[in-house]
Amino acid sequence: MTSRILIIDDDRAFREVLEAVLADAGYEVLVAACGTEGLAKVAGHDPDLVLLDLRMPDIEGLEVLHRLKTSAPDLAVVMMTAYGSIKTAVEAIRQGAFDFLTKPFDLEELKNTIQNALTLQVLTRENQALRTLLHQQTMDFPDITGLSPRIRQVFSVMKRVTHHDVTVLITGETGTGKELVARALHRHGPRSEGPFVAVNCAALSESLLETELFGHEKGSFTGAAGTRLGRFEMAKGGTLFLDEVADMSPLMQAKLLRVLQEGEFERVGGTRSIPTDIRLVAATNKDLPTEVAAKRFREDLYYRLNVVTISMPALRERRDDIPLLVTRFLEEFGERYGRKVASVATDAMVCLTSYDWPGNIRELKHHIEQAVLMGDGPTLTAAHLPPTLTTRALLPFPEPSQPQDLDSVEAQYILGVLQQCSWNRSRASEILGLHRNTLREKIRRFGLGPDTAA
Repeated sequence: MTSRILIIDDDRAFREVLEAVLADAGYEVLVAACGTEGLAKVAGHDPDLVLLDLRMPDIEGLEVLHRLKTSAPDLAVVMMTAYGSIKTAVEAIRQGAFDFLTKPFDLEELKNTIQNALTLQVLTRENQALRTLLHQQTMDFPDITGLSPRIRQVFSVMKRVTHHDVTVLITGETGTGKELVARALHRHGPRSEGPFVAVNCAALSESLLETELFGHEKGSFTGAAGTRLGRFEMAKGGTLFLDEVADMSPLMQAKLLRVLQEGEFERVGGTRSIPTDIRLVAATNKDLPTEVAAKRFREDLYYRLNVVTISMPALRERRDDIPLLVTRFLEEFGERYGRKVASVATDAMVCLTSYDWPGNIRELKHHIEQAVLMGDGPTLTAAHLPPTLTTRALLPFPEPSQPQDLDSVEAQYILGVLQQCSWNRSRASEILGLHRNTLREKIRRFGLGPDTAA
């Protein structure tokens, strides 16, 4: 499909030359002699990309850019001017321009910039399609985001057990969403009208955990001024979620096993048996078969808990879901903080999908919240992400096997950043800390191009 490009420039001679060049390159070209005409043509012809002059007689280019990004946030816009400055370029990028070209610009540079901008446009539209799919999907668990094969396996098991009052064990690394699954099982299960009560077994000492789970009678120990209900009683008619169950002491494991076997318990200091009326969901980030083999976890309790197991994949095992999760978090935090971030730049998505995420979804969510709070403009870029994410993605160079001169090292460094930025020179200049003209000169001196091998 032929891409449609709109040129908005009051210089008739320049406009006609640019129109001819782009038409020869196979693009469908529209032209406008001023900002007002340009805005009308965007509304009427839906171009894929706009080449926008900075200075025009009726409306300044930055104002046109602002209006374009307000009405069509995902439209790719490349600014052009003979009066370039770093301050103006930064402002244009901040307002959502893809790039900033200073006249006269090299024809090859123009073609590369257009190609990269159109590639981003495709990615943005794919992102929109994914967002629409997320909103329209008919899956039973809309609070859990994902379409990858691994997460679909999780949904498949959840659908089978949600409506049955069976004990479920959820395994997976920290931050993979185990409690989210537990809450979904409760919300869509037969006990949804009852309470959901969660206990972090790793956060409490043995004595405190016993009181927390089973409650205590008045006077059962020093400071027990009254009777207190435990979580088993609080969860009556609903779901009790025991998080990090593998961190229970051997004594507490034995007491939990007895409750599961007999279906009743006594409060600390009490003698009356109280029947349980809960659905139990447990979770752990440890490998329970290994814990059982090492005698750190009771085998009989393991089999009591492991009626059905749901294994949550690590985020690095479901990288296909990262764009969906990012989209969801951008919407969530954009609404919370009143900041609209409509798209994710290619360089940022490269960083986000290249990182291994030891903290999994919790870590990803933290960084997206931080980026929404600290960033500006309608697009999330690599500049909004911390060095822990960008360093690996932008500088994936192995140690050289032979000594290299400084020029070779510098050329390789610059080439790597340019490639990860899809040859967006404005973004590469920001990351490298170079003036755009300096970067252009280094590209020429080192003979770098999109086809150069890293």
